[in-house]
Amino acid sequence: MFDVKRRAMRVLFVLDPLEQLQLETDTSLLLAEEFRRRGHETWFATEAVFRVDHAGVFVRAWELHVAESGAPHAGLEITAPVKDFTLVLMRQDPPVDAHYRFVAQALGFVAAEVAVVNDPASVLQWNEKLLPLRFPAYCPPTIASHDPEELLHFVRQEGTAVVKPLSDCSGRGIRIVDVASAPSAIEAVLAAYPGEPVIVQRYLPEVARGDKRIFLANGQFVGAVNRVPSGPGRLANIHQGARVESTTLSEREREIVAVVGEFLQRQRLWLAGLDVIGGFLTEVNITSPSALRQINAVTGEHLETMVVDILEGLARDLSHRSRQLTV
Repeated sequence: MFDVKRRAMRVLFVLDPLEQLQLETDTSLLLAEEFRRRGHETWFATEAVFRVDHAGVFVRAWELHVAESGAPHAGLEITAPVKDFTLVLMRQDPPVDAHYRFVAQALGFVAAEVAVVNDPASVLQWNEKLLPLRFPAYCPPTIASHDPEELLHFVRQEGTAVVKPLSDCSGRGIRIVDVASAPSAIEAVLAAYPGEPVIVQRYLPEVARGDKRIFLANGQFVGAVNRVPSGPGRLANIHQGARVESTTLSEREREIVAVVGEFLQRQRLWLAGLDVIGGFLTEVNITSPSALRQINAVTGEHLETMVVDILEGLARDLSHRSRQLTV
């Protein structure tokens, strides 16, 4: 275990393949640049290169470099025990499928020795789109079910609703429906994501004024950005063409941050992105929360410094506890 008070950390990012990263929105590379600026080593691996055997958990990793253009590239390749790293950042995009679960379960073996962000057991326990239901005072009316009739009944009650796949991200598969269009939309999502329930949520017309992404680290507010749809009926996702603007938090939103942040801290979900529309919590992103670049752009700040400060502190605390246990 590295002592972060005296030596550089060795930081491992678990990422999707580098060629799939969206450079204009990617938060992982922004954090990697800040770690390297501070003299820490940065490495990356994909889900396909982890191994668990009787001797431990191993990974094939490559040095992670970021060019001035923001493009990532791989350097030296090593195969090493995961416990040789100081900090592991799980930053793969959903779905949380069999590949994702294997990596999370493997990292669970070493989470007592290596700081893993977010905690593998908690990521597996809490789904990003279901988690708002843990906070019914702040969540809009929502149903998750495999039964098309139950889902259609909900739409009939609401009139207009949002249909979401359980496991995707970046607005993919999300549809705004009315009573007439709901049956085909629900059938299409059930067919596209076999075996998964479908989420149907009340449509919030306040989305026309924006969907706030609120970034938290260790339960603390880091920053926020408002994402405004490009037109009526369009989604408020950056990957779906939404524009971004500066924002402030309302009293209710500050209350949501306090309540959800305290829960996330207890669950060791150190990095999270809350999505709030019209004062309602619609998603809690915990796999690869992003938007730091957009928050920086509208605030003029460099909030990756605050996030890396917090991550260094988490690694330092675990290193201290591990030394105490071995004394």
